[in-house]
Amino acid sequence: MKNKTNVKYLPCETTCPWHKKHSKEGHVYTADEVFPKNVCPILYHTLYPYFLGAMYGAKYSYNDKGDCQVCCPAVKSVDLVVRTRPNDGSYGDMVTSDRKKVFFAEVVKVNGDCPYSHKVGEKIIFPLTNREEYVCSAGVNNIFPFLNIDIPSCIDTKRLRCPDWKENVYYSIEADSPTDKIEADSPTDKIEADSPTDQK
Repeated sequence: MKNKTNVKYLPCETTCPWHKKHSKEGHVYTADEVFPKNVCPILYHTLYPYFLGAMYGAKYSYNDKGDCQVCCPAVKSVDLVVRTRPNDGSYGDMVTSDRKKVFFAEVVKVNGDCPYSHKVGEKIIFPLTNREEYVCSAGVNNIFPFLNIDIPSCIDTKRLRCPDWKENVYYSIEADSPTDKIEADSPTDKIEADSPTDQK
């Protein structure tokens, strides 16, 4: 599966480092410039607030390095750990040499078939460099509810996960009356929230 969503930035005067290059003529950002290439948009939307927190110094409780456990909302989710690490030059062209720190999410477990083919060990890097090549992530997060995104087959609105994969918490988006009976979870639907060995 591949994201096909384009976003048009409208021309206006701005000092925004993401958009000032295109302030006069505007710009159409392709799908790979809206979200990092080959990343599921729904997964990236889940990751964004944790990236933002890490960028401003947040320390999470997953381990003593301040990392954070996060998963996508699919019932058989992709589980990740958001990390902040020194830039050692090993992160490719997504991170330029002037950046002292790198903010990324590493896939640690895939519980089912992911339509975007995310794999264990994959690193999704928060694009703070090459800003002229990407639309602002804060802007995309703000307009996300209005984007025309294809919902991947792994998403079932009758059973959606909490973003903390250590917790066995699920939600359902109901069109019926809230007084309708809530059925008990089936044990076969539960995912083992075992913590992967984390030595990184």
